Amino acid sequence: MEKSGKGGKIIKNEKKLAHAVKEEYYWSERDAAVEQLTGQDVLADDANNIGDWKARLAAVKKLTDQNTIADVAKNDGSWIVRWAAVGRLTDQDALADVAKNAGDRKDRLAAVKKLTNQVVLADVAKNAGDWNDRKAAVEKLTGQEVLADVAKNNGYSDVRKAAVERLTDQDVLADVAKNGYYDDVRIIAAEKYFEQIHDQAVCADVAKNDKNLYFRKAAVKILADQEVLANVAKKDWNSDVRLAAVERLIVQDVLADVAKYDGICKVRKAAIKILADQEVLANVAKKDGDSDVRLAAVERLTVQDVLADVAKNDGNWKVRKAAVERLTVQNVLADMVKNDLNSYVRLAAVKKLTDQAVLSYIAKNDGDGYIRRAAVANLTDQTVLADVAKNDKFRKARMMAVAKLTDQAVLAYSAKNDEFWEVRRLAVIKLTDQDVLTYIAKNDAFWQVRKRAVLRLIDQADLAYIEKNDMDTEVRKAATEKLNRLRTC
Repeated sequence: MEKSGKGGKIIKNEKKLAHAVKEEYYWSERDAAVEQLTGQDVLADDANNIGDWKARLAAVKKLTDQNTIADVAKNDGSWIVRWAAVGRLTDQDALADVAKNAGDRKDRLAAVKKLTNQVVLADVAKNAGDWNDRKAAVEKLTGQEVLADVAKNNGYSDVRKAAVERLTDQDVLADVAKNGYYDDVRIIAAEKYFEQIHDQAVCADVAKNDKNLYFRKAAVKILADQEVLANVAKKDWNSDVRLAAVERLIVQDVLADVAKYDGICKVRKAAIKILADQEVLANVAKKDGDSDVRLAAVERLTVQDVLADVAKNDGNWKVRKAAVERLTVQNVLADMVKNDLNSYVRLAAVKKLTDQAVLSYIAKNDGDGYIRRAAVANLTDQTVLADVAKNDKFRKARMMAVAKLTDQAVLAYSAKNDEFWEVRRLAVIKLTDQDVLTYIAKNDAFWQVRKRAVLRLIDQADLAYIEKNDMDTEVRKAATEKLNRLRTC
């Protein structure tokens, strides 16, 4: 047989080349044979039927028939061959066939990206089975009517949104906003419509009179006229439209009316977030029937008497807590710590306390360990801190007290006697008394405490003893390292 590989004879007979493609053992020989083929029928047969993907790839690169290439792009078992086929496609109908019918999504998307014919793109955008393919086609469409049809009727939100984002014609945008089946695109279309207009007179007329709520809401978002906004905020039947109007209002009297009288909580709440009138806020904080609205009012209040009233009397603990967090009156805060039934409210009150006498009482007597701990965090009185460090039943409260102590005698007591090793270790960290540190380094039951004491020792004889005799390797290692540092100083 004539060789078809490198360095061999060139085979000019198409039948022999076709035979070589199918029968040669080495893929390099098959590839060389494919490279010499010119007959499209033979190449088509090779591209579809040869088992070696490299040979099929070589055949595809020489194919010119668009339908055959499209068939390979849809059906070949190798993604490399399929992608090469898509890359050779130029015929818009063939590309559309691949875009709609290829089994692999990546192949379909690659075909869509090569489409330029608007009619074909429209067909894919409307009829492709996979919404990803429809979206990719939409992103290349320019025809406003087709885009409007997709925006109004496509079953997938991402496809609809992609279509409406490409709309520019005001009449089409208005049509989608008024007649679209799905709310998501109606909203976007309406907003785009009014963003293009920017005519305050038109926006005012639509905001007051248009029957389509999406149009009214979109118009309101462009409006600056406070009188029209006030009218909409008070009178529009739809709460979302009223809310949009409220968010653009600055007139305090109107906001006050909305905050007091609107029937929907989210609208009242929006008005409150802009209100500055303390009297109105106080009224809402005390009387509104919705706890979220009262909470919003409390968060803008500064009048201490009103905050104290809400903190003591509101039925919702979150509202009381918010009021407490804005209070500064110490006797009211002390009363809240002692009498409120909710631990979160009491904890918030403790954190705001500065009165050392009240904090001392709470730190020693409150029944909740977390409340006592919070009180200790604000304490500065060393006597009270010492009492807590020695006697509190709550480990975290004792730890907080030890962390704030400076009295070496009390620290020594805690380091030697506390039942929890974490408390003892914390006390050791603050100790300077070498005799106490030596005692702890040699005698504490926990290696973590002994190690911490070793790190604070300076007596080389004691360190040498611990280096030889401690039962724990970590402690002995710490003693060795401390000795080395001392000897090099």
